[in-house]
Amino acid sequence: MLMQKFTLIVACFLFFACSGKKTVSIPETILPKEKMAQVMLDIHLLEATMNLNATSADKLNPANPSPNFDVLKKNNISKKQYDESFDFYSQHPELLIEVYQTVLNDLSKMQAEVMNKKASPNLP
Repeated sequence: MLMQKFTLIVACFLFFACSGKKTVSIPETILPKEKMAQVMLDIHLLEATMNLNATSADKLNPANPSPNFDVLKKNNISKKQYDESFDFYSQHPELLIEVYQTVLNDLSKMQAEVMNKKASPNLP
């Protein structure tokens, strides 16, 4: 009787231990989470800047689709590498959530810095 209970407990333990989160390894050709977060942050900042400057005709010049800023060049990556990385993270939502959490944390820090500068005037 004791052996049956022990076997049942061990079986339950193994079942729950094996049913946990699977760890997904990121291939070498895919941007690491930190780098992907930086690229996504830059893309969101570019989009926000373009939306703020939407009324300025020179900012929306069709000959210059990425005004004053090239996210891929700044981050030293190719469009193919970005596309493959974005596809990979889209297929692994748990990793994409981690990337976006980093983006949101970075945006919050940037916002706090701006608010602190506005709240405390430059003192001589």
